[in-house]
Amino acid sequence: MAKRGLRVVAPLRGAKDSYAGVRGRRVERLQTVAQVVFDCPFGESRFLDLIEAEPCDILAHHAADVESYTQWDFDPLRAVQRNAGGAHATLAKAAEHGAKAVVITGTVFEAAAGGAGPGSLAANPYGLSKTLTSEAMRHFAAWAGLRFGRFVVANPFGPFEEQRFCWYLFKTWLSGNVPVVSTPDYVRDNVPVSMMAAAYADYVVAMLEEPTTPSVRRPSGFVMSQGAFAQTVAQEASKRLGREFQLELARQVKFSEPHLRVNDENCLQNDEISKFWDRYVEYYSALWQSGDLN
Repeated sequence: MAKRGLRVVAPLRGAKDSYAGVRGRRVERLQTVAQVVFDCPFGESRFLDLIEAEPCDILAHHAADVESYTQWDFDPLRAVQRNAGGAHATLAKAAEHGAKAVVITGTVFEAAAGGAGPGSLAANPYGLSKTLTSEAMRHFAAWAGLRFGRFVVANPFGPFEEQRFCWYLFKTWLSGNVPVVSTPDYVRDNVPVSMMAAAYADYVVAMLEEPTTPSVRRPSGFVMSQGAFAQTVAQEASKRLGREFQLELARQVKFSEPHLRVNDENCLQNDEISKFWDRYVEYYSALWQSGDLN
């Protein structure tokens, strides 16, 4: 958003020394483009004081309780309390000090999202927590007189990502082994993080400048099976590193998640895709050479 000429104030929940590893590196980069305020959880007194000291035109609420979010014993009600606790007073305070809108981050795993039909259930407890958070925030925004926007995130991937699917692929390949894709049949929406960030910035600007902006934005990237996506990553990495990377696609027999979870608003920038893959493969190559890919 800083590239769009917006001044960004970024309150973070944790203390500065609580961000280590890849998250610490992301925070370091964040500090080059934004005013970062540590120990400032959403809805608490310090956050309210920040709104008074640094009035905003738009409140972009991205924080969420994600501890053990992939587990079925994840507590969605506790998560909603952490996500939206104090929201009524916070949004009222923001409106009082000149805010025009609030944008929250949703997920394709919410109810009636990701290609699921109207009335469909959330895909998992985490999706339920985000569904309830979205509804709570939509109400609080309306009661405060703020426009409400929801930016639905699919599966972003790119440099400085968490140690998940692609981390496993590159770590296994560069160790000289063949990774196994255990869920090749799931159809997912993998979005280059730089293009998702651009779509997010565009949406925030539109929410500020265009009152008729839709209340939901669903940016989409590479929509395909996870097996096909892994093959795409293998091809792009092989081309750039001069090695032939192989895959083993397992026969998927368990489907604990919905078969399909995707967005439907293409945000791929065709003239940037090759550059993105260059940066992405270079990132993992550098991690391997430094010994940090573990």
